Amino acid sequence: MEVRPKISVVIPIYNVEAYLSRCLESVVNQTLLDIEIICVNDGTKDHSVDVVKKYKDIDDRIQLVEKKNGGLASARNAGMKVATGQMILFLDSDDYLALNACERLYEEYLNHKADIIVFGSTPFPEIPEPDPWILWRLDCRDVYYPEFEPEAFFEEQCGQPFAWNRAFSLDYLRNNKLTFPENVLFGEDIVFMFECMPMAGSVQFIEDKLHFYQYFRQGSLMFRYGADVDKKMLQHVKNMKVITAFWHEHGFIEKWGKDFVEWYLEFLVPDLIEYKPSNCQYLAQSALRIMQKYDLRPYLKKSNSKVKNKYRKLVKIAKKS
Repeated sequence: MEVRPKISVVIPIYNVEAYLSRCLESVVNQTLLDIEIICVNDGTKDHSVDVVKKYKDIDDRIQLVEKKNGGLASARNAGMKVATGQMILFLDSDDYLALNACERLYEEYLNHKADIIVFGSTPFPEIPEPDPWILWRLDCRDVYYPEFEPEAFFEEQCGQPFAWNRAFSLDYLRNNKLTFPENVLFGEDIVFMFECMPMAGSVQFIEDKLHFYQYFRQGSLMFRYGADVDKKMLQHVKNMKVITAFWHEHGFIEKWGKDFVEWYLEFLVPDLIEYKPSNCQYLAQSALRIMQKYDLRPYLKKSNSKVKNKYRKLVKIAKKS
């Protein structure tokens, strides 16, 4: 009989030597001992690998995977490829875990054997103050969905958009050939979530805050893209195209088109209005072309007036000269 670790923790590493010891300390000191720790060197240019080797010398649960730089999605996939645990957890190297995180997750896994377990997280630092949206998105409640329902994704606060505040059945990911999209430069988590959540047999949410999220760090990918509104919004639209194509291909739009269209418009239109990117008209036109290609507009008939109003605003933006 194959003996597998209970949980695999995958940690992508790229220029994070200032934060890596804090991250690794939180993992090697987990109250659940039966875990494997997979550190993926994504072509780091600093001394992060030396930090990993120091811990590896004293903890044989750590393995180091070496690869050329390919980005966060590529590093996570490399870790997933060698993982052997019953569950897998993706931990960014500037974040860290509560010391009982793996134990709590495995306890919950034994309860329902859910394909995905979503948990709460605490953002830091306190200054600058975290965005209220982030605080809201990381505050989970206890609820179990024995099969996927759109409410689990579109209405639960923790339903999206992050991949690091949930643990996955490794067999579930592999059986469905689910990996992170390596051709997505920014926002790979939301694309991954839109692919793996609707395919899940069951999803469990727990209110425990088992993770600490460093939401603000100069030099991070999130920081760099967040500072360039045009680039960020353009990538959003590209990701929406990938997501919509996947949902159409798998018949999810036919099942949950109303919920999808409401998310689609909420995801894009308020930001176009608030941030006013210089490529605003082009983005609106691109979003409308996606809606037309995949025949999303009929689902608006079932939506409320607020959703229909967002669509009218999108059309108005697209027509501006």
